[in-house]
Amino acid sequence: MKHNRAKTAGAIAGAMLALTSNAEVHRRNFTATLAGPSLTHWPADAAASLDAMIAKNANQSNYAVFDEDNTSYHYDIEESMIPYLDNIGVLTRGFLDPALKLIPFKDNSTYNESMYSYYSRLCDIDDLLCYPWAAQVFSGLTLRELKGHVDNLLALNGTISTSYYDGDIAVPYEVSPPRIFRGQVELYNRLMANGIAVYVMSASSEELVRMVASDPKYGYNVPPENVIGVTTVLKNTTSGDLTTARKQIDEGTYDEEANLDLLVTQYLWTPATWMAGKFAGIITYIDNWKMPVLVGGDTPASDGPMQFHGVDVSKGGIHLWINRTASYWEQMSGMIADFAQEQADLGLPVTADKNWVVVSPEDIL
Repeated sequence: MKHNRAKTAGAIAGAMLALTSNAEVHRRNFTATLAGPSLTHWPADAAASLDAMIAKNANQSNYAVFDEDNTSYHYDIEESMIPYLDNIGVLTRGFLDPALKLIPFKDNSTYNESMYSYYSRLCDIDDLLCYPWAAQVFSGLTLRELKGHVDNLLALNGTISTSYYDGDIAVPYEVSPPRIFRGQVELYNRLMANGIAVYVMSASSEELVRMVASDPKYGYNVPPENVIGVTTVLKNTTSGDLTTARKQIDEGTYDEEANLDLLVTQYLWTPATWMAGKFAGIITYIDNWKMPVLVGGDTPASDGPMQFHGVDVSKGGIHLWINRTASYWEQMSGMIADFAQEQADLGLPVTADKNWVVVSPEDIL
């Protein structure tokens, strides 16, 4: 269904302005009473909207859900970890699980294809091929080994040199490791300080993301049980027992420290937390009926389902969007307009175009 994009932009801008205006009133009334860090690394209007929502929903057993890569920190942890481990000789072709060698490597007389290039070519076939592969590729490492690599990756001062194919030409490429969004560190902790639980819903490896979101030195302070992502089965190499963090959490036996010597396998657990699977993750692991008062994301295809289906707008819930590319915002704006029209046509409450807070990555670094 096609719509006039100028009207779409106007409607979205109007909804954002109305939210900001209302938020400023609430901010003046309630900000002084809010606990936790101030939102100093946010644009003033965005901070006003977020503070108003927090004040309205504080200490009522509410929760917020955030994507991780490019939403909670800048850049992507898997897309930087793959070339990093390749470059230091950990993620080699010999190390790669045979089940993950889905297509031939594209070598020639002067170039051996990088793991990053291999991953990129899988993405060119379909995201539903490379999304799981990017979590499965760490099979064969223990969580303790993986944690060491995560910390080393985040400590890098520069970029990671790699390459990918543009047609049949290998092109040099620099990949940035994750960089903490100070604004999101503030928001996570402000939400939790006011009794709003924070969950992560990531299309990256759950264990990898947990190593950032739940390590106090990175500042997010998310309880490890609240980190949800692409889950691969873990193996105790002494007993042969198989488990996952999600299974342990469900059974009340989760122990993050005790899991460190478990081996990552390439076998996937479900639901797979990308695209519609992110909303499935909410109703599977958080709450079947009570929806979040904030959902944060940056990628239309992967974060859209939980953005449009997950936010409780009736509570003043916020669609938080990290606007990292113009093309993604154009796509998202079209989805907002289309879904709002579909809701109206079906006689449903129109929520798709309500309560959007949109910021750029640079705004919250």
